[in-house]
Amino acid sequence: MAIETTFRWAHTPCDPRSAFALSSVLQIHPLTARLLINRNICETDAASRFLNPAWDHLHDPFLLPDMETASRRIADAVQSRETIFVHGDYDVDGVTSTALYVRSLKALGGNVVYRVPHRKNEGYDLKTAGIEWAHEQGAALIITSDCGIQAHKAVALANGLGMTVIITDHHEPGASLPPAYAVVNPHRKDSRYPFPYLAGVGVAYKTMQAVVRLLQPQHEQVFLERFVDLVACGTVADVMPLLDENRVLVKFGLQNLAKTRKVGLRTLLLGSGIDITKPLTADTVGFGIGPRINAVGRMDDAGLALELLLTGDANVAAEIVEQLNAFNLERQIAQKLMLSEALGLLGDRDMVASRVLVLAGHGWNSGVVGIVAGKLVEMFHRPTIVIGIDGDSKSARGSARSIPGYDMFHGIQHCKDLLDSCGGHEMAAGLSLALENLTAFDARINQHARASISDADLIPCLHHDGVVEPCDLSVSLIEEWQDLAPFGQGNPEPKFMSSAMRVRESRRIGKDSTHIKFSVEAGNAEHTDCVAWGRGDWASVLKHGQEIDALYTPQVNEWNNRRTVQFIVKDIRLNSREE
Repeated sequence: MAIETTFRWAHTPCDPRSAFALSSVLQIHPLTARLLINRNICETDAASRFLNPAWDHLHDPFLLPDMETASRRIADAVQSRETIFVHGDYDVDGVTSTALYVRSLKALGGNVVYRVPHRKNEGYDLKTAGIEWAHEQGAALIITSDCGIQAHKAVALANGLGMTVIITDHHEPGASLPPAYAVVNPHRKDSRYPFPYLAGVGVAYKTMQAVVRLLQPQHEQVFLERFVDLVACGTVADVMPLLDENRVLVKFGLQNLAKTRKVGLRTLLLGSGIDITKPLTADTVGFGIGPRINAVGRMDDAGLALELLLTGDANVAAEIVEQLNAFNLERQIAQKLMLSEALGLLGDRDMVASRVLVLAGHGWNSGVVGIVAGKLVEMFHRPTIVIGIDGDSKSARGSARSIPGYDMFHGIQHCKDLLDSCGGHEMAAGLSLALENLTAFDARINQHARASISDADLIPCLHHDGVVEPCDLSVSLIEEWQDLAPFGQGNPEPKFMSSAMRVRESRRIGKDSTHIKFSVEAGNAEHTDCVAWGRGDWASVLKHGQEIDALYTPQVNEWNNRRTVQFIVKDIRLNSREE
């Protein structure tokens, strides 16, 4: 019999002849060649570059739109000691890009003032209040980091006050660009840049690379190496695809992060319980550093996280990290409560009619709504928008998360006349609106989604790299796959499917027995240990002799100085039962 599954399993068949040819030329295992081809890396040169990232793989920053204009204006401001105002954002990408600008501009001798907005008090993006503050500081030049592409009103005000605005951003532009002196954004329609998926910190990095090339070309490589740790943090935390240029930046960034000389960043690593004696991975950022920097911006003032990345005082850094850990705990509590209330609002809602879940609640922290939206997407596999209403306010702010197949940014743009502000990407966006427009917005975006989302889109899909025999997976082969790291968006960890494996034994593990550990055997292969996180409920069916198909990620498990292959199981299907 077959067990019902909430997932579709899918893979793109790989031509074994192509895999063999690639493996022969590069002297790699055919399964490694298959992994490369599955990631659309089919040519020998492209595969070699992927396996061996190098600094000279980075693209010329002057290919970005307006880079010539922007970099020369920034260089002039540095040399003439004009006051430069850097305006960032309150998430990891915005904080790291702001820190990168401030540190590198000061290193060049620039006169810099800076701030990131308070999420609750000010909201996202460059606004008139920020312009007025910059004017009070005597700023002649404004540089945005990870924001500004929708800030038409604020830029117009700055122009009127005699200030120059340079926007560096990676969010999707609207129908027209703000009237800034320069707009550096790889998503501009007229962009010639070969790779459009830089994070905001990536755009800041390329901008300052161009400035350094103009002012101190002999130090360009020093700049690249000194600040790539910040780029890795922002790129991973903002879930950018770890391909092409991002792969180079994150690969070298993680290496440099482990030995960073930035006092605050190093203190944050240690305060997050991260073992820097072991190779750092994208998960180090995604589950260790990222949530702590984000937490303070979600619960209070992200300026605290920015000061951590700028300070050279170890005692100050230790105090801030302690506060970030406390904010992260507070965020976890608020998130759990909000998720519970959101599930209560869903009630018996007709999920067939609701292509997009739009949920709003009084007192919901606008800094946590995005995380809760993401959790609801995981649970129901529907685009979700969670909106927080602050007290008796007549307006509200929300965050949206999407699924493959639905462009959330375009969906929200379709409702723009009902919104006060909006911006974002295909998979994530933010918005604010008047409460009186909430019902109309819900109806409008669901109407748009019904025309865009098929029934198949609403069934989550687990993509894997093909069918293998467990005996073909060895410790040495899995170690070879580390050359494919860092893994993340666009470059997932290898996943395979094996069929007709028999369960030998199983037991629940972990706190509250929420996980399960079991072993399987197939053919003449020795038994292989398996772990399925969060699937303790499988204990009722994973009995001795049960035959299963499984989709899993193979890993190397080290225990008592013994290294063995272990499967991290993502999903199973029952085939037959034999005692």
